[in-house]
Amino acid sequence: MAVWVVGNALIPVFLLGLPTSLLYFFPRRSEPRLLVGQVLLCLATSGLALAGCLWLWGPQLADVLVQEGGDSEQIAAYLLLFLPYLFAVIAGGGAETALVAADREHYLAWLQLAMGSSLVVGTGGALWLGWTPAQVLALFSGLGVLRLFAVCGLVRLALKGGRWWGWEGLGELMRYTRPVGFNDAMGSLSRYVDRFVVMHFFAAGAFAEYNFGAIEVPISLLLSAVTAVLIPEVSQFFQEGQLDEILVLWQRAVSRLALLVLPLAAFLLAFAGSLIGWLFPEYDRSAWVFRIYLLVLPLRCAAYNPILVGMGKARWALWGSVGDLCCNIGLSLALVAYLQTAHPEWAFLGPAVATTLVTYLQVAFLLMAIGWHLRCGWYRLMPWGRLLRIGAGAGAAAVVCRWVSADLGGDFLQVAVGGMCFVVLIGALVWAYPQDRAELTHTWRALTRTR
Repeated sequence: MAVWVVGNALIPVFLLGLPTSLLYFFPRRSEPRLLVGQVLLCLATSGLALAGCLWLWGPQLADVLVQEGGDSEQIAAYLLLFLPYLFAVIAGGGAETALVAADREHYLAWLQLAMGSSLVVGTGGALWLGWTPAQVLALFSGLGVLRLFAVCGLVRLALKGGRWWGWEGLGELMRYTRPVGFNDAMGSLSRYVDRFVVMHFFAAGAFAEYNFGAIEVPISLLLSAVTAVLIPEVSQFFQEGQLDEILVLWQRAVSRLALLVLPLAAFLLAFAGSLIGWLFPEYDRSAWVFRIYLLVLPLRCAAYNPILVGMGKARWALWGSVGDLCCNIGLSLALVAYLQTAHPEWAFLGPAVATTLVTYLQVAFLLMAIGWHLRCGWYRLMPWGRLLRIGAGAGAAAVVCRWVSADLGGDFLQVAVGGMCFVVLIGALVWAYPQDRAELTHTWRALTRTR
């Protein structure tokens, strides 16, 4: 588990912001194959650099992360087995973005579905067969390499004609990607600061409880689709001075995301205890970590950094991420120190509280920056009234469904019955508003369309 956390924290650092930059340059370049080839070669080099760094300094990194008495040598050995997976994810990052930029999102969606299913089936089979952690990590590495070959083959199929390599435009690409890469690196480290703090200060059992509660709600594909649309369109509108068009595009994206994100957040908050009790019955305290993290989910109604990147203001996003990282580290350490004295049994929740509070501060800063560049106040920046209506409706529906299913036996039955009731109520709420119904239909078609 610790190896998985370390690896996923380092991946965005070594992606160097190149996938995001590819979205910016793809509609601007006459030779898309040349651009994609440059990005893929740079990412393959970066992946090799990460593998080399962990090969040389993996033991030292494990010593820093694991508290005294932990098995840092074993973690270092596991890191080495995980290197092919990390290399494959980084080397293939540009290829995945190229499929989105080339309007082949359905290729990527099917690939992600196949990869996710393979990881789940492989992990389940490994547990059933009694495989060791080393064998499981080797399996992940093998699947990662297969994914790399598959996504590169799909890119070759999607981009026909032209050359794959040349020096033209490489300097411009690297200059643009520098602040984007720094921003992504700071954001990734900030997202995993809490886990590193828990890993260092607490025993393995506490880290397991924390990590299971801090599970990622799967909306990344949704945000990636929004990013793929926002960056090129915002870039074009900003160059033409059409700030009002950017604002309209931004509000439309926020409204459509809210129709999916806010109901999901309301349902998960209402059923957090039952979900954790069903998925991880031996880690009951994980439910509190899960609830704290869910308070951040409503903020995912908007993609903040992409609109700044699209306007060529990536440095603003970078400073927001730097501030987020510094504040997160300081507040996490302060809360852990206080709670270890005052309430030691809950001290491991300190980093989760710190991450949530600092994330709200970062979003406030990013909204201020976006409003500054779009020359509009907070009251115009977001569709506040609509967000309040959707959030209140989803919250009321979640409370009703929790009450209906509260007396049913078993966590799974509560989640299943409550989920079905929630879908019915949310469907009725959406049907009552034609605008919501039309936008939800449009979003669903955009996610499931094929060409």
